[in-house]
Amino acid sequence: MSTTERLPEAIVCAAIEWQMRLRDHGAVTDVQQQLQKWLECDARHRLAWQRLQEMGGLFQASRLPDAAQTIPLLRRAEADLSRRRTLKLLGLGLVVGGATALVAQTSPTWRADFATATGERRRISLGVAAEVMLNTGSALDVAGQELILRAGEALVEGVHWQARCRFATCQGRNASVLLREHDGYSEIHVQRGEALVSTAVGQVRLSDGEGLGVSAAAMTPLGKGPVDPFSWARGLLVVSDIRLADFLAEAGRYRKGWLTCDDAVAELHLSGVFRLDEPDAMLGNIAHLLPVRIVERTRWWVRVVPVA
Repeated sequence: MSTTERLPEAIVCAAIEWQMRLRDHGAVTDVQQQLQKWLECDARHRLAWQRLQEMGGLFQASRLPDAAQTIPLLRRAEADLSRRRTLKLLGLGLVVGGATALVAQTSPTWRADFATATGERRRISLGVAAEVMLNTGSALDVAGQELILRAGEALVEGVHWQARCRFATCQGRNASVLLREHDGYSEIHVQRGEALVSTAVGQVRLSDGEGLGVSAAAMTPLGKGPVDPFSWARGLLVVSDIRLADFLAEAGRYRKGWLTCDDAVAELHLSGVFRLDEPDAMLGNIAHLLPVRIVERTRWWVRVVPVA
């Protein structure tokens, strides 16, 4: 991998969040182990981490400041003499205007036939064979008759199609199937019809309502979870008895920056129907449903904390 490669914004933001977690919980072995797994699962993660460590030296001799200070510092860096070096290290461009934003509102940098930016959903017609709905931060290639999900999530519908994700290939006939990429595994759900899923460890047929998690070494049936996997295609996030920490991780996919919570409220549970196109209202609803308040230092840094 080239050391000058432009990195996806989501990876850079994740690296900065890991820096914050290390600052607050660096002595916790579990945090160190989780960081190591994140670094090992993608070369781009390691590159982002390396750049972040170099960038920390621009602002502070020992480490990056806390989260509340980091974003303003990055904004002011635009006018600093070291701006060019900062941009090179981040692998991202900053927006210049009346109000400076941290990161340009651009589509993901994957070189794919079709891609969506953070918070964007896109419907793609591929003729009579299939129609695809791409979720936030996703990328899809079309190679002949095969669809290739490079990142993110896609809902594929059609009379006869074949789609491939990192760990599996799906063949559908008169079927509606969801494919989603995670770190280390792929997730597949059948909404309607039937799909043949082929993996390195075997084949399995899935029908209405069935789901499967696939890694390099295993296939794991997926039951009904706290998140409706198909609701995003209707512009909704539908959850049932979900942990607040997990809810925020899911909701955070649809907005830029950090969306986290205090450990004291992470295990609270909630249920509801939320509109993805109304992120501010979504956060406001949380405060009505749970004994929490929303701390918003900037539009890029939001934290849910206990009610004082």
